[in-house]
Amino acid sequence: MRMSMLHHLKRIPIQYPFAFGIGISTTKTSFADLLVQTFVEKKEQIDWKRNLAFASFGFFYLGGVQYALYVPIFGRMFPNAASFAAKSVKDKLKDIKGQIALGSQVFIDQCVHHPLMYFPVFYMTKEFVTSNGNPDFGKALSTYRVNMKE
Repeated sequence: MRMSMLHHLKRIPIQYPFAFGIGISTTKTSFADLLVQTFVEKKEQIDWKRNLAFASFGFFYLGGVQYALYVPIFGRMFPNAASFAAKSVKDKLKDIKGQIALGSQVFIDQCVHHPLMYFPVFYMTKEFVTSNGNPDFGKALSTYRVNMKE
């Protein structure tokens, strides 16, 4: 019986990758904020509005947008990435084209996607959730620009 349940649980991400990704992203992002508030900042009371901002970001951006970016878009841009990832380290070291593709993925992700999409959307999501019905997205982006320089 336990094996059967485990077998079914292991199939969920395979059968429903998008929904699974959204669920995991929402949960882990919310939980990470709860850990920070509880153990790092040692808050006596959880700031649930802030946690909702993190959970919303996890749901919409990390679960949805990044899935679209990393699975279909990067999949088309770098069609040999999965076969490169499956290779042994020894074979990866011989695969110069695979290494260049990997470096290109990292560059696009870290130097294009994160500064131009990920962080601006995070700051705007936080502003939307934490403002009392009157978000100032210009202020959110200004805060991002200041923090980016730190």
